[in-house]
Amino acid sequence: MVDHQAGSFEGAFADKQPEQGAAGRIWILVDHSAREAAFESVARELEKSGIETQIVTITEVIGTMAREVLAGGAERLLRGLRVAVKGRGPDEDLIGAVRRARPDVLAITNARYVRALGLLENLTGIPTLQLGVLPDYNLSTLWLNSALQAYVVPHEEQKQRLVQSGVLADRILVAGPAIQPGFSAAIDRDAVRAELGMADQFVVLVRADGFDPAVIEKLVFQCTLVDRPMRFVFHHNGDSTAAAALRRGADQYRLPAAMFGKVDDLERYFAAADAVIASPQEAYLAELVAVGRPLLIVGNDENYGAQLQFLAHHGVLRAVSDVLRLGSELDRFATEENLNAMAQATAEVGSREGSRQIADALKIALANVEQWRVAPAVQTPQDAPANGSSSADQSGAETDTASADTAPSPFESIGTGQRSAGSNESATTSKSRDGATSAPEQQRDYSGISQAEAKEQLAQLILIERDLERRMGETERQQQRWRNRLELAREWNEEDLASEAEGVLRGYLEEAKPVQRELDDVRRQKEKLKQAAHGARQPAGPAPGTSTNDAPPARSDDRASEIERRFQRIEVDSDLKGLKDRIKRELGE
Repeated sequence: MVDHQAGSFEGAFADKQPEQGAAGRIWILVDHSAREAAFESVARELEKSGIETQIVTITEVIGTMAREVLAGGAERLLRGLRVAVKGRGPDEDLIGAVRRARPDVLAITNARYVRALGLLENLTGIPTLQLGVLPDYNLSTLWLNSALQAYVVPHEEQKQRLVQSGVLADRILVAGPAIQPGFSAAIDRDAVRAELGMADQFVVLVRADGFDPAVIEKLVFQCTLVDRPMRFVFHHNGDSTAAAALRRGADQYRLPAAMFGKVDDLERYFAAADAVIASPQEAYLAELVAVGRPLLIVGNDENYGAQLQFLAHHGVLRAVSDVLRLGSELDRFATEENLNAMAQATAEVGSREGSRQIADALKIALANVEQWRVAPAVQTPQDAPANGSSSADQSGAETDTASADTAPSPFESIGTGQRSAGSNESATTSKSRDGATSAPEQQRDYSGISQAEAKEQLAQLILIERDLERRMGETERQQQRWRNRLELAREWNEEDLASEAEGVLRGYLEEAKPVQRELDDVRRQKEKLKQAAHGARQPAGPAPGTSTNDAPPARSDDRASEIERRFQRIEVDSDLKGLKDRIKRELGE
């Protein structure tokens, strides 16, 4: 991403660059998260230039801020906010702190704060430039609908979105995102992999603390279904609940793996991994993109939809909305072609220099504080661009083995405990203290999943499959309809109608491709589940009770009406018996 960013600073904003040691005071408003450490590196860069900079941390829980503001409670909310200013001891109220320090620039790094802080100048009487600084790639509607006076965004495409929403282009700087200091340094990946015992393995690092315990257990099982030999390393980051779920899941499903907690050099573990699995709320996403790790995001979160759409559009990550389809998606995700493409995409979108770039952008804002403090007039650009949617060598392994006696492994092995006497699983699938590579598919024992568990997951997949089959059927009917119309128009020499019919038919053909891919994924996942269930030692029980509350909502086309969705729910109710019968047939009962 550095080329277009360099252009932004050296070209369009060259006349706005501040002199070295420019006077002024900048506050960077953060919350308690990984982003706080990232912006501390920004503050250090600014202080090198003689600019007084403070990291100011909101200490009160403000998750309901948006609702409070919309209900007219912004002033009350602001008066209740307390902030921690580094080096000043106890917390103080935000309004009093602003009156005392009189910052020239307030860099806001969390969109939740934007609406309430819009009243800050009215309540304090202190004119301050409010600048929105995206901490990641999530240009959500909270940023787009704000009254901020200027912005710093990580990509030119996001700048154009703001221009389309009426923000003056010369008040939008392209820089960042800021990243934690350790991630900006180059790391000898082969050396780290050998040191951590990861040489000659395909390593998937799973950021487990971003998932609920119930999802973690399903995720662990899905990891046993992959066809390609992989070593899974789980990072619970000190979350004891996530760690317990990982131990339980790995033991139950016999997934030889490793896990580790909070470390001071997380960048080394990220660098050693071949790929990373994370949740949509991933706190280290900016760092992962900066260091070029291929990402697989599992789950949905509407609050981060803009970010996932943007990064998926640029090929930086792949996303799977349902954890039940992770096993199939991992097989496709881990192909060399996909991994190389994602690594190249991250090199174009991410930057290890994000913190320095943000500091340079804040210098520009400080130099233009008098001009930009006045709210920008809304503009309606005529020609704004369309909105975009949004190998280690053997010697390394030997070195690691030799050093294992002197340095403790950072990993805890999980899923390798001894089973009952009836188990025929080899306890030597992994003998290293730091966790083994997963056994190849033909050697793996799936006895950890019961018939009942397989039926529960199979029931959900059948419902998804049935809905996809409906969608494919409807699309195929529309394709045939427009083929017939195309032939008819040609017979009657109606060239304009033929052209129209050909365009609509092409649209339906394209629409069918992603649906067919989803359907193929679901069917592959069903086969893997049946294989897992047939390997179970537990006696088969009755089919699990199924109700409309258990069934996932039918995934309908955006054009489907509420009536259609109601009919689909009625259909699910009406053939529950048929669903149970189908589960039994799928499992060969």
